[in-house]
Amino acid sequence: MTSDTTEIMPARTLQPQEVASVLARVAQSRPRVQCLTNTVAQNITANMLLAFGAIPSMAIHVDEVAAMAEGAGAILINIGTINAESELAIPKLLEVARDRGKPVVFDPVFVELSPLRRHIAGEVLRLPDILVRGNATEMAALAVDLAAAQGVTRVTTGKVDRIESGTANFSVAHGHPLMTRVTGIGCAAGALIAACCAVEADKAVAAAAALTAYGIAGEIASERCRGPGSFEVELIDAVAAMDAATLAARMETGR
Repeated sequence: MTSDTTEIMPARTLQPQEVASVLARVAQSRPRVQCLTNTVAQNITANMLLAFGAIPSMAIHVDEVAAMAEGAGAILINIGTINAESELAIPKLLEVARDRGKPVVFDPVFVELSPLRRHIAGEVLRLPDILVRGNATEMAALAVDLAAAQGVTRVTTGKVDRIESGTANFSVAHGHPLMTRVTGIGCAAGALIAACCAVEADKAVAAAAALTAYGIAGEIASERCRGPGSFEVELIDAVAAMDAATLAARMETGR
C-alpha cells in the first residue's frame, strides 16, 4: 500500500477492551525488552517496563547485545545519547531482529540536529517492518527515509498521538503536559510500545494500546502529584495499577 493511501486512511481510537487485551497479554507473558537507550532515560525506562509487567534488559556492550537480544521479546533502539560503542552495537541488534523476526522500536531522538544521527537513522530504517516513534520535528526530518522504508509503522507523539501503518491508522488523545517536563518519560513510551509489540503482531495496535494506557496513567498521575518530581513517581504507580476498569472509565469519559 502506498504512503498516499496510508495518509488518507481514517484514524480510529482503540476500544477499552482492545487496550485491556494487549495489556493482559503483556502481564501474562512478561516479555523482556532489550533496551539500547539513552543514559538519561535508562532508570525510568527500566522502572516503567517493570510497572507495565514487562522485563527490562539494558545491555549496551557491543560484545553482548546480540546475545541479550536473542531471547528478548522485542528490541528498543534509542539514540538520545549515541556514542561510539552504541553506534557499533546497533547493527548487531538489527541483525538479530532480521534473523529472528524480533520487533524493533526505533526512537530517533534529536535526529534533526546531527548528521551522525541522520546517518544512523537511515541505516536502521533499512530494516523492514520497523516501528519508529518520534515527535513531529523528528518525524519530519526522517520524511524521505520513512517514505522509502518497507512496512514501517510511524508513531508521531504529541498532544494527539498519531499511529500510521499500511493497514490501519489510530489516534490517541490521552496524556498530560507534565509528561513533557520530566526527562525520560517520552523515551520510556518507546519501551512500553516495544513490550506491546512483543505480544501483539499488529504494531499499530500495539502502539495505540501502549500510548492509550500510558496517556491515561499520565492523567491520573497529574491529579495526584505536586509537581514534576512527584509526577514521575505517581506515573510509575499509575502504570502499575492500570486495569480494565480504569481504562473503560477513562476512555468513556475522555479523561
